[in-house]
Amino acid sequence: MKKLLIPSVLALAVLAAGCAGGRHENASSGAGPAVSVSVLHPAADAGDALVLPARVTAREEVTLTARLAARLTSLPLREGDRFAAGQVLASFDAPETRAALEGAKAGLAAATGARDLARKQEQRMDSLYAQRVAALRELEGAQAERRAAEAAWAQARAQVDGFESGVQLTAPFAGVVVRRHADPGATVGPGQPLLDIRSSQVGEIAVSVPESELPRLDSGRIDFQVGDGAWRPARLVRVDGMTDYATRTRVARVAPAGAATLEAGAFARVRLSPARDSKGAAAAAAVTGPLRVPVASLVRRGGLTGVYVVEDGVARLRWLRVGREGGGAIEVLAGLGASDAVIADPAGLSDGRAVTVGSTAVKS
Repeated sequence: MKKLLIPSVLALAVLAAGCAGGRHENASSGAGPAVSVSVLHPAADAGDALVLPARVTAREEVTLTARLAARLTSLPLREGDRFAAGQVLASFDAPETRAALEGAKAGLAAATGARDLARKQEQRMDSLYAQRVAALRELEGAQAERRAAEAAWAQARAQVDGFESGVQLTAPFAGVVVRRHADPGATVGPGQPLLDIRSSQVGEIAVSVPESELPRLDSGRIDFQVGDGAWRPARLVRVDGMTDYATRTRVARVAPAGAATLEAGAFARVRLSPARDSKGAAAAAAVTGPLRVPVASLVRRGGLTGVYVVEDGVARLRWLRVGREGGGAIEVLAGLGASDAVIADPAGLSDGRAVTVGSTAVKS
């Protein structure tokens, strides 16, 4: 009986030793010389900062519409194509449109002849009236015919101008096509949208701010982010005067506080932070939001994400639950505390490797 107990006790001892050694993934004995690392402490976002979606607007944004009831024969550009000022964007060159234009020109020529004849007749009657040969009634009749002829000529001229301006639609500025609303061959009517276009020049960053949060624009700090870039300071340009009563928001327009290269139409975010006092400190204690660490400090293995932290002179791999990524940093929802010393560069490290802290990096 005693002979059976001895192997069992030895097996349990070996199992316990294995469990103790597996407390950290890939634990090592710290073999090798200690390596010098740079550490940082996770930074926290202000919990009461309001982040809103925004858009970089162009200086001019126009919907190009048809001016004629005619068949569209050419719409050469597609979404994303760029164009120069004065470039032809749409053409109505169907045979029936050309015939209508020629008819309008013929009508203008006839109206021009009638107007010139009426003017000469008025001059003749004015001369005869001065010589007491023609009566006043005849002079007034000639003047009325001249005014009617001039009105007919103006109407014919406007018709020709409308045809000529509507047969080819040119770009009022240099820019890019945002959207096409029609295709060649379609018959369109006056006022029907053809193209949405915007200029290449940037205007402001437009953001819809909830009505209850408007005081933040005057008393708080404004930052913006384009895509996944870094947050940069912005200044308030103006707030549109009308409230959208469906969403209870007003459109605020902000601009970069310093030099910045923006692309019209780009997606952006605007962050409205708490009000600050004259010393630049928060006027009220803010509830901290998720911690953030630089993306460069992450260790990714399959679907797992972690960081190395310094514990008792060794590097320990800490698995995390993470959130949104942007601006070169990522939110840490669980697995890390604000006092943890995160190793900034995990290259060449393994769990349990002896380390020495060489410097403290800037917070994320």
